[in-house]
Amino acid sequence: MKNSKSNNPNGELTINHTDVFTWNLEAYEAGKRFIINQGGSRSSKTYSICQLLVYLAIQERLIISIVRKTLPDLKGSVMKDFFEILKELNLYNEANHNKTDNTYTFSNGSQIQFYGLDSEQKMRGRKRDIAYLNEANELSSEEFLQLNLRTSKTLFIDFNPSDSEHFLYDLITDERAVLIKSTYKDNTFLSPDQVQTIEDLIKTDINAYRVYALGERPINQTRIYNHFQKYVDEPDYTDWCYGLDFGFSHPMALVKVMYGDDNRVYIRQLVYESKLTSSQLIDKMNAIFKDSDRGKPVYCDYSRPELIEDLKNAGFNALIANKSVKDGIDYVKTSEVYVHADSSDIWKEYKLYSYKSVGDVISEEPIKENDDAMDAIRYALFTRKKKGSGKWDYEYVFI
Repeated sequence: MKNSKSNNPNGELTINHTDVFTWNLEAYEAGKRFIINQGGSRSSKTYSICQLLVYLAIQERLIISIVRKTLPDLKGSVMKDFFEILKELNLYNEANHNKTDNTYTFSNGSQIQFYGLDSEQKMRGRKRDIAYLNEANELSSEEFLQLNLRTSKTLFIDFNPSDSEHFLYDLITDERAVLIKSTYKDNTFLSPDQVQTIEDLIKTDINAYRVYALGERPINQTRIYNHFQKYVDEPDYTDWCYGLDFGFSHPMALVKVMYGDDNRVYIRQLVYESKLTSSQLIDKMNAIFKDSDRGKPVYCDYSRPELIEDLKNAGFNALIANKSVKDGIDYVKTSEVYVHADSSDIWKEYKLYSYKSVGDVISEEPIKENDDAMDAIRYALFTRKKKGSGKWDYEYVFI
């Protein structure tokens, strides 16, 4: 691969890549409109597409949009990979990086645009030669339509097949599309420990193994919840509380639960972040909570009593949650739950939150993965159960 600015003395651009890079390049050169990457965890599909977009951008002048449902999710994933690749290839120039507009412009005029679909104006206004839709199963069919209409050449698409049904599966049958399926076995750069972690999924749950190891669609019946619905506009609600699941290696998950007078429950993600210290969590909550929020219950995971005390000392009404798993899940199942469309981590967990299964036998025990926001929701809903009197009664478990 030749380029005027290279990462080796011979004037060649050397990109260490997997077969996934090659398959995508071949599909692009064949003129495919939709290049759809369905794959499991660590298959290199996202990294390979980023490498390819860098390569294409230096071959000809292109406008390329890299898109995900929300900009914060994009910044935490693809943007990190993209700029890591530029620096590894000795192509990064800070003067070309507009961090305000989230764009990067190459010396030949090619431009990479990063944006989330949280702004309808951005989605409808921008035009480009190439679009890369990361985690495209987060997108609605209407969002995809708008992106497709404003892309002149090619759409690269990647997703984990965590949904048993999705419009992407219909798109695969389009004669202009090519499906590239990849798994961790296609990534020769993985360490033995990373491979073992993925292969060990078969010991805990066949659904997680199908999605993350095999890159295949899940078997529906092991999913715990199937009834959540989306809302967009701020709801009318009569009361509210919060659910908080502590974590460090796993995300710290804080959700707001709002009770409407129509018996609906509205939920919004407020915090979903790993490696937060107690003081960092409190700083975030101080920024989020208004004066009217201060007295509202925050139902907490009782595994970290010192964090509950820190929250109390900071002026929050932190309370111990009822952590009964089976009864709590059953209660959530009977609730009419609406989750905000932008609460992307809740929706991700919702699709993957599953019961353990061995063969055809499905247990009543959830897999301890993809459950941080799910636990926070359960804490709030089940601890604060609605009684026949119409009032919200509190039930605590004290240890």
